[in-house]
Amino acid sequence: MRIAFLIIMVFPHLASACLFSTGVESFVADQPKFERKFENELYAVLPEPKVSVLKITRGTVAPGHTCDDAGTITLEVEWPESSVYKLEEIGFYFRVNNKRLPGRIFPGNPVISTRVKENVVKFMFVWLDGHPNQQKDLDFELEVFAVNKGLELGMPSTVKVKYDKG
Repeated sequence: MRIAFLIIMVFPHLASACLFSTGVESFVADQPKFERKFENELYAVLPEPKVSVLKITRGTVAPGHTCDDAGTITLEVEWPESSVYKLEEIGFYFRVNNKRLPGRIFPGNPVISTRVKENVVKFMFVWLDGHPNQQKDLDFELEVFAVNKGLELGMPSTVKVKYDKG
């Protein structure tokens, strides 16, 4: 016990782990239990969501200094109320079209978020951004598209993500 206390006193940064409550979780598909939905006697398609960038923050220190080295992007996804699919039945893919990113910002698998209000869901993504001297401008197009539990993909929506270092 004394050794742990001594380590924390000498190296306090080890005790302050960087934790973000993003609300983002993996989407779980279930093809065997998936039941296709119909709309006007045709197979229903997943519509295009409306996507907007709410907030971008950039790291302020070199990597290794608590959470101040992290960048965040918060997106809002509005799901069409007219869809036969409800938000709790789908996940979303986030795919960058035209640029290399400063780090792995978006997961390669579909995700959901616990931050849901009616037909709007908010996603917060975190990456190791580092000190402003070493950052690159953010300037890319992001495709967002829905996926249902049968792994059918919806129509993509594209949003511009831009943040100049200034």
